[in-house]
Amino acid sequence: MTTETWHSEFNPSKFLSRVNLAQLIERNEAYNENTISDAKAPCILCGKTYARGILLNDKSFLCQQCYSEVALISYPERYEVLRRQFVVAMEARRLAWDGFREKYEHKSEESALVFLGWASTLLAFANPAFLILTAILLAVGYSKNSVNKQKTEEWLSRKKQWEQSNPIPAEPTLKHFHDPTAELTQRDRQILKIFNHWPGYPPFWKYLRSVVISRDSNRCQVTGCPSRLELHVHHMRPVAEGGTHSPDNLVSLCDFHHALEPEKGHERIWGDIKTRYFTLVCTHERSNRASGGTHQVKAHLRRLQLVTLDELRELTKTYGFCCPSCGETKIKFLLFSDKNLIKVECPTCQKAAEVPQQLTEETGPLLAEVLGVTQNKGRWKARWDMLSERKNSTWGIWSGHAVSAKRKHHKEKVETSKSAPLCPKCGAPMRLKRPWKPSHTWKPFWGCTQYDVTGCKGSERYVDTNS
Repeated sequence: MTTETWHSEFNPSKFLSRVNLAQLIERNEAYNENTISDAKAPCILCGKTYARGILLNDKSFLCQQCYSEVALISYPERYEVLRRQFVVAMEARRLAWDGFREKYEHKSEESALVFLGWASTLLAFANPAFLILTAILLAVGYSKNSVNKQKTEEWLSRKKQWEQSNPIPAEPTLKHFHDPTAELTQRDRQILKIFNHWPGYPPFWKYLRSVVISRDSNRCQVTGCPSRLELHVHHMRPVAEGGTHSPDNLVSLCDFHHALEPEKGHERIWGDIKTRYFTLVCTHERSNRASGGTHQVKAHLRRLQLVTLDELRELTKTYGFCCPSCGETKIKFLLFSDKNLIKVECPTCQKAAEVPQQLTEETGPLLAEVLGVTQNKGRWKARWDMLSERKNSTWGIWSGHAVSAKRKHHKEKVETSKSAPLCPKCGAPMRLKRPWKPSHTWKPFWGCTQYDVTGCKGSERYVDTNS
């Protein structure tokens, strides 16, 4: 941007000297536990040997100086230069505009004297002498309004001239490293290799994510899954095993199927899934429907939002389910809700199969494994083994293998002693239960500590030896 395009009193060099590029350019926060201070290998970028730097996911070394430089890069060299020039030009123009407006801006304001003048006409009805005051107020007020209007017009004219002589810089066309049409130098290819093994997410992860999800048609890539929202981008080959941050190693998965991946970190996703798709049911007594009395329901994991026939028909339209034997597309579905069972029948060859009625995210992919798929076939298979392990893990936490902080706090408040007896039913230690409300009339007793876990109601009389 040349000096001639700026207002005469605002030289670009004055504003460029005030621009802090370190604050304007995006930074990456991947400088994490991969930091090392005793490296013996040369830097992958500059080739020099430094002690301090960062290890990439492929175990190659990047020195601290090169890391600081690469962390500021978001585009190949040619486009990065254009981007930084645009950022500097926008900041320089903003600073120039602030100075110009501070010096010349005029805010239009109506004079209050005009209002007072017209208000004083009410007094003129009582005393005609007030007409003189009214005339003076109106004359001065309208005179000020005229001057104010003139200054406002001058300001708008100057503003228009400034904007014409200092147009908004044209935003350059930028291309990312993974854009097939981008022009890459040899150094750009070296930097791309670094980004592909970047510890954490590379600086242009948002762009990569949009590329992958767009390529996957904004749908989970597990065939039969209906999810189109809450999409995650998953590394097919884990980063810990040398997987790269490149589109050919990335796949779009919904949150449910992403939580079934065994790599470290997916437990966090599962923590949200188990409350969204499953609920834990405690052991309880339930009345018999056919006859009197009750029966005990064992603790179990219950699925929420089971698949319906309408959803099965929609899945058939989306994925084109067909008979794997004869290719018939008019598949018949029968839903037995009392048994949580779905029967699939082919009207042509009379072959049939049964699958459990589960979540739509489970039943759809299971049908895709049983039937044929003619359209929108994904490129990822659900990890049913991980679903079983994650559910067992959830069950273990709930059943007392890992006690919650709230329960720990409760146990600390329970009175126990070294001479506490063992439960006569299950042999577990017992704890002393005392009345905690004034309205309670029952006496203290020893109760089984496994009551909250297994429902054991073993108890024993408590004898106070101090009384």
